[in-house]
Amino acid sequence: MKKFTFIALIALVAISFNLRAQNTDYRWAIGINWQYEDFDVVHYKFPEQFQYTKWQGYSFPSAISVNRSLNPSFNVFGQFGFSKLEYDRMSSLHQPLSSENFATGDLNLAYKFANGYMLKESCWFDPYIYLGLGASSIKDLGADKTTYFKQVTGIGLNFWLTEKVGLNFQAAYDFMPGRDIATTAYKYDTYMHYTFGVKVRFGQKDTDGDGVKDKADACPETPGKVELAGCPDKDNDGIADKDDACPDVAGKPEFKGCPDMDGDGIIDSQDACPNAAGKADLNGCPDRDNDGIADKDDKCPDVAGKKEFAGCPDRDGDGIIDSEDACPDVKGTAQFKGCPDTDGDGIADNVDKCPEVFGVASNFGCPEVKKFEYFKVVYFGINKSVAFTKYTKDLDEVVTIMNDHADVTINIEGHADEIGTADYNLKLSEKRADYVIKYLVKKGIAKDRLIKKFYGKANPAADNKTSAGRALNRRVEIKTVK
Repeated sequence: MKKFTFIALIALVAISFNLRAQNTDYRWAIGINWQYEDFDVVHYKFPEQFQYTKWQGYSFPSAISVNRSLNPSFNVFGQFGFSKLEYDRMSSLHQPLSSENFATGDLNLAYKFANGYMLKESCWFDPYIYLGLGASSIKDLGADKTTYFKQVTGIGLNFWLTEKVGLNFQAAYDFMPGRDIATTAYKYDTYMHYTFGVKVRFGQKDTDGDGVKDKADACPETPGKVELAGCPDKDNDGIADKDDACPDVAGKPEFKGCPDMDGDGIIDSQDACPNAAGKADLNGCPDRDNDGIADKDDKCPDVAGKKEFAGCPDRDGDGIIDSEDACPDVKGTAQFKGCPDTDGDGIADNVDKCPEVFGVASNFGCPEVKKFEYFKVVYFGINKSVAFTKYTKDLDEVVTIMNDHADVTINIEGHADEIGTADYNLKLSEKRADYVIKYLVKKGIAKDRLIKKFYGKANPAADNKTSAGRALNRRVEIKTVK
């Protein structure tokens, strides 16, 4: 029995030191009790023990206990008591005393059944069992030694009348292996040890000192806020760090405390564009032109385009984006910046004046035209604006030439000799030019192919000092435009 109880005590002590700190409402309790001993009952068999009880004690208070909670299941408590034993009764048990004074002290480890597993921690019915070690002071007659080591095994019960005040009852078996009483009938001594009294709890625990008691504190070891059940909130977003997926950055409850600065429903840590509202399928980035390419990756964010062109459009599908395509609506080639060359003359249609006819660059993409030159002169009499009749055939020749060369434009240039005033000669030279133009138009030549010019006496063809020279100056020159 001695070996078993001692080993059990050591095991319970070891277990208690490996358990976490308690989370009960009150850490400390003090008990004030009556203390009684019964040296008789232990010498009888179990059924007879209830018939031969003989308590020996002292007036109230005769014992005090100090309790400290370790966790919801284990308490440690020390108790100290003083009793008066009866000489006659102790002598009848072959334990003669030299003094009736009897003192005890012990330190115990208790296992509580109101621990949240068997009974609620707050239960008013609070039973427990305990093991302990201590010492008893008893003065045997004729013995020098007065203090003896003891081992305690007991049961107890608290009836909590209020949250802090209750009644306490304990019964223990105290075994003193070192006491060798005078008679040979016993080589050791044991007794039953009883206490009855009042117990008061105090010292409600607030481990982290945040004003929230551990019992109600969801984070008892970390200082926090009262409104968050004692848990901290580093980012002050109203969400406890333990429930906050982003405890260092203020966020929203719907995102478990993570922020969404742009309000697009995607938390910033998963948002590739946290400062601009965007789409979920683009990792939170916007797409103004709705082409499925995020604006940050879209070189043409305001115009719908294709992925292969980094979001830029290619309306004609020639592989050249519209912004670099000189002909965005007509399929072309890169050689001509997206323009076609229909006639294959190496000149893009947008600059080719003859896009469907093979031509040359010198003629703006039109076929090469050989230079046609023509010159004819008709002469007039003195002060006359009608050509000599013999030159009619020359004018008809001009009509034929112009009909054969539909692209030819000619200058009609009127001249005069120096006889008369300059103003008169200028008007006369204009009339001579008008005469030729009217003749040609009458013959079917378009007037816009005829360019009128008149110079008066300014550009003589011969010397005006002779009549022959002046005759050569009364003229109209018909010549192709250079």
